[in-house]
Amino acid sequence: MNETPTAPLDQAAFQRVWRRVMPQDRTDCPFTLEELPLSPAPQPLVRAPLAQASVQALAPQPVPVQALPPQAIPCLGEASAEELPTLKKRMDAAALSRNAYRSLSGGRRQGIAAALAAAKNRQLRRLGAAYFLISGQDYTPSQKGGAGSSAGALALRERFRAEQAEAADLMDAARDTGDPCLSQLYRELAEENHGFADRIRSRLEQGRR
Repeated sequence: MNETPTAPLDQAAFQRVWRRVMPQDRTDCPFTLEELPLSPAPQPLVRAPLAQASVQALAPQPVPVQALPPQAIPCLGEASAEELPTLKKRMDAAALSRNAYRSLSGGRRQGIAAALAAAKNRQLRRLGAAYFLISGQDYTPSQKGGAGSSAGALALRERFRAEQAEAADLMDAARDTGDPCLSQLYRELAEENHGFADRIRSRLEQGRR
């Protein structure tokens, strides 16, 4: 007769079943339960200290700051080199107007012509600074110009028309440029020229003599 081999006894499962059917040990019971050995408590994981080189490798490294190339500067930088011919024209026009007012002033430091000559000279310096910032070079406008054969009220009338024309040209330049600083400069100068025209008109309204 062949005997069927029995599976090994699962002591923990046997104890659970026995506790349910026999909650308390009895003295007349031939069976006794042996306490299962407690599982050892898990030991905390101790990490070995990182080497100094590894700590430095894990530390965030500063990102080097890269300077923008000159071509990437949008405001009065080398990217605006194509604006130099327009700047030259505007400087020539400002110099021509300044010379005309100087001729009208007759060398006097007072009066509307002298004041407008000084204002035109300030415009010329601002335009010259923009030209230098873009190109790194100076530009000297031509020194021609003057009142010509006009004199007195007729000369002021000529300048009144010239101021309005120059303001219109500056507004066109402000719309055409891709340089935001030049656009702002052109618009500011155009407003000044409109103001100059208003001053001439006011002077003529007071009398042409």
